[in-house]
Amino acid sequence: RSRGLGDVYKRQVLLVSAIITSCATFKTEKDSFALTQNTPFTIKNSYYQNWVAGVKEGGSGLNIYITIDDISEGVILKEFYFQGNIFEVKSSKNSVFVGYYKNETDKDFIMDSNSTKETANIPPTRFPFKLENNEAVLSYEYHNKMYYYKISNIEEKQIIAYPSRNPNNKL
Repeated sequence: RSRGLGDVYKRQVLLVSAIITSCATFKTEKDSFALTQNTPFTIKNSYYQNWVAGVKEGGSGLNIYITIDDISEGVILKEFYFQGNIFEVKSSKNSVFVGYYKNETDKDFIMDSNSTKETANIPPTRFPFKLENNEAVLSYEYHNKMYYYKISNIEEKQIIAYPSRNPNNKL
């Protein structure tokens, strides 16, 4: 039995619609990380500092600091995108906001011939920005919409080496 032209036409329309929809979805996802030029706050200064613990199990990481002035009511600072990592913004004292990142070099990955066991591995998060080593993106919410702002020329301060024990601890 032969198919009518109507059936062929319907299938072609369905295929073209699926392709257009998938392209539109991709475009929306990419555009959702578009950088903004104007912010409802002013960044006075920014710097980052690597740190290392004094004990092997303590690990290492980095902290990023930004000082913000004139922050509009309703602004919620969300995340830093910095040096290939994404981490939460925490408020500190006064108008200083900090992001704390601990290196996770000891992640255990499940390697097994049973693919069901390997599905327990958490896939890596795709980093959405191409940044230099001294650049970060700050995400924030304002009027229920997400924005992304690039911070350039972030100063690197000297590494912090925490002591292996409390200096007040007497032997």
